[in-house]
Amino acid sequence: MKTYDIYFSDGHLSDNKGFSIKTPEKAIHMAEDMLAKGNAYIDDYAGGVISVVSSDDETVWSAPIPQKGQAGGGARYV
Repeated sequence: MKTYDIYFSDGHLSDNKGFSIKTPEKAIHMAEDMLAKGNAYIDDYAGGVISVVSSDDETVWSAPIPQKGQAGGGARYV
């Protein structure tokens, strides 16, 4: 069964949460929630990208992580 995880990247470093989320919709909702509420990863990867990636390495959604103090950018479904 395909699962989904949330990845963070800034062009130099990357991290993932280690989730095994069962649907892309739930993973996307969680990622959007992280962008809206903020967390340590959002702070650490400000100016980078947050993505939802499947267990077979397919990126299904991504959005820019705004720099601190800036409004969010648009999400991109792929």
